[in-house]
Amino acid sequence: MPKILLTIFITTCLHGSAFGDLWKAHVAPILQSNCVKCHGGAKKKSGLDLRSVESVLAGGEDGSVVDKKYPERSPIYTVLLEDTEPHMPPKGQLKVDEIEFIKLWIESLSNKSANDGSNDQGLDIPEDIGITEAIDFAIMDKWSKLGIKASPVAGDGTFCRRVYLDVVGRIPTYEEIKNFTANQSPLKRGDLIDKLLNSNEHFDYMAEVFSAMLLGRESEKKRSRDDRVKNGWLDYLKWAFKTNRKWDKVAKDIVIAKPEDGPVSGASWFLFEQRNDYSKMATLTMSSLLGKQIQCAQCHDHPVSPEIEQRHYWGMVSFFNRSLNVDTNDGPRVAERATGGFSKFADLSGKSYDTELVMVDQDPIKDENDSSKKESEQLYKNPPDKNWFVKKSKEKKGYNVIKINKAPEPKFSRREKLAEIAFSNDNPSFSKAMVNRLWALLMGRGIVNPIDKMDSSHPPSHPELLNYLGESFSESGYDVKNLIKSILSSKPYQLSSYPIGDIKPEPDTFSYYLVKPLSAEAFSKSMLIATGNVPDLKGQFSGIDYNKLRQTVVNKFPKILPEVYSPSVQQALFLSNNPLIEEFVFSDNNSTITDILAQETLSEKVIKAFQLIVNRLPDQYEIDAGVKFLERGEDAVKQLCWTLITGPEFRMNH
Repeated sequence: MPKILLTIFITTCLHGSAFGDLWKAHVAPILQSNCVKCHGGAKKKSGLDLRSVESVLAGGEDGSVVDKKYPERSPIYTVLLEDTEPHMPPKGQLKVDEIEFIKLWIESLSNKSANDGSNDQGLDIPEDIGITEAIDFAIMDKWSKLGIKASPVAGDGTFCRRVYLDVVGRIPTYEEIKNFTANQSPLKRGDLIDKLLNSNEHFDYMAEVFSAMLLGRESEKKRSRDDRVKNGWLDYLKWAFKTNRKWDKVAKDIVIAKPEDGPVSGASWFLFEQRNDYSKMATLTMSSLLGKQIQCAQCHDHPVSPEIEQRHYWGMVSFFNRSLNVDTNDGPRVAERATGGFSKFADLSGKSYDTELVMVDQDPIKDENDSSKKESEQLYKNPPDKNWFVKKSKEKKGYNVIKINKAPEPKFSRREKLAEIAFSNDNPSFSKAMVNRLWALLMGRGIVNPIDKMDSSHPPSHPELLNYLGESFSESGYDVKNLIKSILSSKPYQLSSYPIGDIKPEPDTFSYYLVKPLSAEAFSKSMLIATGNVPDLKGQFSGIDYNKLRQTVVNKFPKILPEVYSPSVQQALFLSNNPLIEEFVFSDNNSTITDILAQETLSEKVIKAFQLIVNRLPDQYEIDAGVKFLERGEDAVKQLCWTLITGPEFRMNH
């Protein structure tokens, strides 16, 4: 392609986006795929690090690789050209458009801030507005800058279905959606949000969702759901959401893991389930509570995120490596030794380093009990059982649980120190991680996406908004319910899922509602609603083994917020042939089928089926096709119900 045409093509591709997005969308992926292996976390040949804008501009041992005044002279550009010596990559040639993207990015540096590769002028969110208004202000500001026309507000029926699925994990019943759409109050959407956020169904659903988000699905982790139930983990989460426990306290509950009796005792299971695996404790805490993946820094500095270093990985492990699962009179607990847990780590060159108590973006913590101290009663808040010291010498390699009356608590606790620095207003990463997680859960993707990769290689789509929401969340005392309500009440949440215009805007503009798959819990309960079952005031379905249905669905649909939604053949076969689903759909107790059959005409039967199952009226094409299908006889009604329940529209929140 001639250069002039290539430039026009690239410029056209960038239309509607800030030139600064060149780094995020094009330059960073090119460098990560072709250059970072030799100029990144594991290696930095010639002292050059190509993982971030800052490190590229810093240059290497041979000086700067970027010439803003004369971009075509920039070494990072010239070494990419054909027949140059030296040539990069050494064993290959970048495509012409890839080289041109890098040159265009260099040219754009002279008139932009290099901090995040952005050409935006920044955004000042007014201080005198509420959280919902701030969301609308920031999102709409980007629409304006990019020349995007947002989708219209979704209709009442669509909104009702959407908010039921997101807040209580099921579709509304026919009566619920009928009453909502008939309500003429201009405040009805806010009233519905308040009603659902204060329901037992909401507390149950959030407990299930956050159990999966924090610990992972039982089936994927090869853990027992019965253990999570028996040891109070799900009860703890339900209690936390019911009482609107502040999120910093939740984080401290599960990481310090030294609860008193009562509902909070189940918090210990977060660490206990890791079976004394300190690496799992460290990586799980970072990904679930702080939104960062650090496992790539186990053997070397992070390959694409320079702020995550190898010392941070081993520092996080050190916060946990005095922990020990114990079986106490109060149940499973995670005790903590007063001494020990000192180790070294080595990089790929074999050079070893002392571990420090340190995490990303924080200064090291001094351990009061250095290696010279030995275990003694004086190092604990209360004298431990005598067998605590005897058992230490008898601990076997691998996993074992010590039986003891009460979990000992050292005067200096590494886990308490971690909670002190990690879950506080002084660490904005903590509040922003929860904001981003809830935003993704409700909006279909995070402001940083994926939600557990909040690092320099995954910049936020709306940095000022994320900062604002993080600060507001911490200033509110980490009020989860208020944050959820604010997002649900915002304009972006209430938009139609149908984008408008000839060119579909990028998902991270939030200019239309992002369609997302139902969680296993939401699909299971929605199927019960669609087959005529109505929950009681506690959200329970009498006479139905819901847990059996849920577990069956979870095994095939385990993901919550998958990075990429990709239905599998196994899932399709499950929906087509699973006897448990057929049992619910084709049951003689399916009142939905009874209601459909009670309609006089075939057209009315089709309309009723759509209203009861997918919560909307069918269009004329669907009515005509449905009538033709129902002409086959009474069994066709059951087949129509099965088709709607297992179809993509039912399985999505839109």
